[in-house]
Amino acid sequence: MKVQILQRTKPFELVGWQLIGPFLVACALLVTRRPDAVFKAQFWAEDYTIFFANSYNLGWWPCLFHTYAGYFHAVPRLGSALALMVPLTFAPLVFSLIAIACNALPVPLLLSSRSSCWGALGQRALLAAIYVAIPNCFENISIISNAHWSMALSAYLVIVAAAPVGKLGRIFECVLLLLSGLSDPFCLFLLPIALFFAGRSRQRWRWARALLVLGCSLIQLRGVLNADSSSRPHIHLGIDPVVLLRMLGGNMYMGTLIGGNHLGALDSGPLLAFLIFIAIACTALMVFCWVHSNWEFRFFLTFVGMVLAASLLKPAMTPTPGLTAWQGLASAGDCRYWFFPGLAFAWSLAWCFHSRFPNLKEGAGYLLLFMCIGIARDWRCPAFVDLHYAENIRRFEALPDGATMPIPINPPFMGLGVGLVKHAPGK
Repeated sequence: MKVQILQRTKPFELVGWQLIGPFLVACALLVTRRPDAVFKAQFWAEDYTIFFANSYNLGWWPCLFHTYAGYFHAVPRLGSALALMVPLTFAPLVFSLIAIACNALPVPLLLSSRSSCWGALGQRALLAAIYVAIPNCFENISIISNAHWSMALSAYLVIVAAAPVGKLGRIFECVLLLLSGLSDPFCLFLLPIALFFAGRSRQRWRWARALLVLGCSLIQLRGVLNADSSSRPHIHLGIDPVVLLRMLGGNMYMGTLIGGNHLGALDSGPLLAFLIFIAIACTALMVFCWVHSNWEFRFFLTFVGMVLAASLLKPAMTPTPGLTAWQGLASAGDCRYWFFPGLAFAWSLAWCFHSRFPNLKEGAGYLLLFMCIGIARDWRCPAFVDLHYAENIRRFEALPDGATMPIPINPPFMGLGVGLVKHAPGK
């Protein structure tokens, strides 16, 4: 009698070089969301005024150690160094390509077999798809001065992932954690999370990650403590629970479902009651997810909560006459501050969709389908106003050495950017 032996097959996973494909696909999809970033690249705000212009005029090396808004910015500073290696006409393109790469990086990290704590490959693919298509994130796509938001997400995914097997994986993680930690103060919020997972598993590599995050946190903390308080505009916060509910309901939750909107600016009427209901109901849903999910997802929601609280308590924004800081944020439907909260809400819906609770699973499925409205509305980000960057550079290059010429930059209300000081190539 023959005995048939059944072998259990391992689930398919992506490893190593197989992750290059998803990374390139993510980059291509992000380009379709803002094609002008590649095919008609221009600088955006601080990309030029703080990072590129200073590196061009003063040299990239001394600028590398400069702080802005109280912290260091390794990615845009190093991006400026790379941009100086090409003709000035292509400098914005270098910035855009670096930003797109940073934006796409969480996708292969999620799909890696080391991120199995987020679920099976299909579940992680849904999270990656939501991340790439998330509505209401105009300020976070293809802009290098805001690439640290995606880098912080990548750093979190690395911190909670399983340890890499080879040296290349460890080198990659070290470089990623250093670039992220030295580009934004998010490392201060990631530090207790890294220490928790290091203490929980007691693996050497998790402690190595925690030490890297600790080192970056100390450096960023030094910059924050030494920052000139006058570098940021002082705006009355106007803390108000109703305004907070408007922001949560209109900008965070409805912004994720239907795309960028100005519902948060409503301060009366039936729609305000609707926004308050949405804010309370969706927040309760995320609290439910926190209670019933694993540690990796719990700490992600906690991390997002800490970042949102810090953003609301000390927002970096241009004052709006007659409005408090919170009222201005409530009116800003496409503010970068809604990126993490919106992603956390969308990922909570994905978690509910794969949960063991039938009613929750069905409701989350409907909301994910409803979110396609926001994805469709916000897929194509508004193109930058054409300020004829290439023509301005040709005029600048025709100037004699030592001459100074300001360059118009986006957004147009910023007017002329910092003047570039013409110098001979190689100087």
